[in-house]
Amino acid sequence: MPAVSETGTTPGDGSVAVLARSLLDTASIPRASGQRLRVAPAHALTGEQLAAVQELTDRVASALGLPGVDVVPEPGPLTASEVAVSRRLALRTPGAVADGAPERAAERALAAFPGPAVVLPARDGTPLRCWSAGPEDAPAVAVVSACGMPVGLAAKWMAALSPEYRVVTWESRGLFAGDDGKGLGPLPDHTLDAQSEDVLAVLDGFGIARAHVLGLCGGAVLALAAAARSDRITSMSLWHGDWELGDDTPKTTHQRDIESLLTRVARGRPQAAAMHRLMSRPSTLEGLRPDIAHYLIHPYATAELLHRYGLLNGVIMATDCRRLLTAPQPALVVTSGRDTTAHPAGSTYVARHLPRAGLRTLPEGDHLTAFDAGAGLVALARGFLRTVTVPHRRGA
Repeated sequence: MPAVSETGTTPGDGSVAVLARSLLDTASIPRASGQRLRVAPAHALTGEQLAAVQELTDRVASALGLPGVDVVPEPGPLTASEVAVSRRLALRTPGAVADGAPERAAERALAAFPGPAVVLPARDGTPLRCWSAGPEDAPAVAVVSACGMPVGLAAKWMAALSPEYRVVTWESRGLFAGDDGKGLGPLPDHTLDAQSEDVLAVLDGFGIARAHVLGLCGGAVLALAAAARSDRITSMSLWHGDWELGDDTPKTTHQRDIESLLTRVARGRPQAAAMHRLMSRPSTLEGLRPDIAHYLIHPYATAELLHRYGLLNGVIMATDCRRLLTAPQPALVVTSGRDTTAHPAGSTYVARHLPRAGLRTLPEGDHLTAFDAGAGLVALARGFLRTVTVPHRRGA
């Protein structure tokens, strides 16, 4: 191919830079499955064009250290996770590619925010894929994302808060494979105690003594559980929490359906495999936001992931949180009347019963917009953080 400069960075524009970022953004699924995914291009390609796309994709994936993908001529028959990845990659005919461009694009993608994972041990030795951003001497914020979600779903919160705070986050134990190509490691413990201790283990690994915890969805349950067990958690903000509160609050249809699904797949791998065959249909993607579907589908991508997700998130959704509502730290509880995923009445109850909590019920936004870290949400988070964190850095 003739040597030309790299141009274009619009998603799906066929540039090498965008391809590298997209492959890295969807890497959790092929890493965990241990095999090449089939992906369809964004539009019909001739045989020659298909070969060129495959060659370039293979080169970029190899430079990223990722399993390659098999580019197929038509969208079907693909699984739901393959369709989600296909949509994110939006492969199209590449233009002329400069010598060394795939390798340079891969290097830049790997270095881009939030950067490569740091693998830290949980207290039972389980490896945790972790990230840190922001000044090391600033007050710390631990972002506790929803169970089973890749780091990309929390990256906007990291980017928004890291100019003022040291922000750390991690991916759920046992649901994400490392970069060594060995697939998923063991899952020795899936209890709520183990998962909430991971909050403290991440702080240990980064040398952080005390932190605010920002919990999203089921991550709000883990944040609260960590605060109830340790005064190293100095304050918390709990966003659109997915709470189990017995008969004291209602649940949405979504909460009831997911809890039933998780109970079923947690019973054993045969049950998970049977359910996975049903959930692999592309119709599973209906109702999922296309821009983040490749994150949301991760814990459903393989039968083994689905079984482990049933164990981990099943415990989060089934634990009666009323016993945790003695946590004395100052707390901000946020929900929206438009949240049809996690019933806002749960957050209202939690705010009413925590000793030092305030409630904000927003007029706009649904469950998933909490992950978008929009300007209004970030301003709310920063305003609360400034009231509960040390206003100066250590040593200043």
